Amino acid sequence: MKHSGPEPVTRSPARHPLINRTFALLWSGQVVSDLGSVIFNTTLVIWVGAVLAVGTPWAPLAVSSVLVAQALPQVVLRPLAGVFVDRSDVRRMMLHMDALRAMAIGVVTPLTLLPVPLIWRLAVLDGTVLLVSAAGQFFNPALFTFIGDVVSEADQARASGLSETTWNVATVVGPPLAAPLFFALGAQWALVLDALSFAVSYLTLRAMRERGPNRVQLPLQRLRPGHEQTSRVLNELKAALVFAVHARVVRVAMLSLCVAMLGAGVLHALEFYFVTRNLHASPASYGLISPAFGTGSIVGALLAGYVAPRVGVARTFALSMVGVGIALAVLARQTSLVPALGIYVLFGVVNSGANVALLPLLLGATPRALIGRVNALFFTAISAVSLLSSATAGYLDSTVLRDLHAHVLGLTFGPIDTLLAAAGACICIGGAFAWLMLPHERVPTSSQDES
Repeated sequence: MKHSGPEPVTRSPARHPLINRTFALLWSGQVVSDLGSVIFNTTLVIWVGAVLAVGTPWAPLAVSSVLVAQALPQVVLRPLAGVFVDRSDVRRMMLHMDALRAMAIGVVTPLTLLPVPLIWRLAVLDGTVLLVSAAGQFFNPALFTFIGDVVSEADQARASGLSETTWNVATVVGPPLAAPLFFALGAQWALVLDALSFAVSYLTLRAMRERGPNRVQLPLQRLRPGHEQTSRVLNELKAALVFAVHARVVRVAMLSLCVAMLGAGVLHALEFYFVTRNLHASPASYGLISPAFGTGSIVGALLAGYVAPRVGVARTFALSMVGVGIALAVLARQTSLVPALGIYVLFGVVNSGANVALLPLLLGATPRALIGRVNALFFTAISAVSLLSSATAGYLDSTVLRDLHAHVLGLTFGPIDTLLAAAGACICIGGAFAWLMLPHERVPTSSQDES
């Protein structure tokens, strides 16, 4: 698959451990930023599920509301964000979004200390998550585009593996820090740490000397108020949508992930209650899930970064998705914490394979001028499905399936394990579809192999 964008600014040195200086700075900033986000997200789930809404029949819905606040901007804002990313200096866009997120969390933190009714406290939390997620809808496609600008095509699988490792290291380190910090110091510390992490990401971006081809930006048409502006934005979105529909790789990857996210959204919504109900563990044990998953994900990211360029990113993507579905179905049957943690490790290994393969898969199939918009449309679609799935799972567990207790072929099924098993089946279907429909091509070997 040939990347049709401009030549990267920096050809990666053959022996540079982090590809090149610009990517090394980008990667280091994301290490800190991702750690802050993991601590923040873990703390919010524990705070809402184990403290604010504890003992209420609508507790699963309260946890789901945080996930909905995270996902809603991905559905509403991300398509428009893609248009502006394609018009903008992406490095400058990332700087603005990091500054906005740091300031927003810094301003909101004192408000969470006020003695207000529970519903208002939840509203402040959901509003904070909503605002941070909205800024992320501009940051993430800009980051995606920037990686394509400063990393050669041959090294994109390795860059994707390193980026995936960044997040997974955060999931290993963050939750064990989040739980004791929450119970010892309160939830406000998670907000402070998250704000500081965005500040660090901002500083690493400022330290970059090379800015990619956006330093000499593609010709921009100044937007004018009114109908002309709206028409131009819609036309640019339409161009990206037409491309996504007709580009086989983008279309198949999007459809397969949409099917898979029907399952992933269920896990996101119910994971806390899976730990406390099905695994019969304490709320603090929820903090062990991400480290187990993250440990496997680190191994999986490093393996996938090496394997994907050799066996093909399409094969890696499809087989990894099937593995994720099988792991989730097996996980659903667990009733104690220790074996479940072992399965979470394997879950993380195969999940990273799909994530690492996705970036070079999309970059290789998308023209440079459309990357921001295609990225936005792609993740809007899967986020909409995840949003629907999370909300539906929280509703079903709280109402329709609340008292489910069935016996089939000697197995006992309750509401959460039934929903998780169905989720695993959805992910397997998505992976099988990708295997059948994606072209099984190899990508170029890395610059280290070429040298």
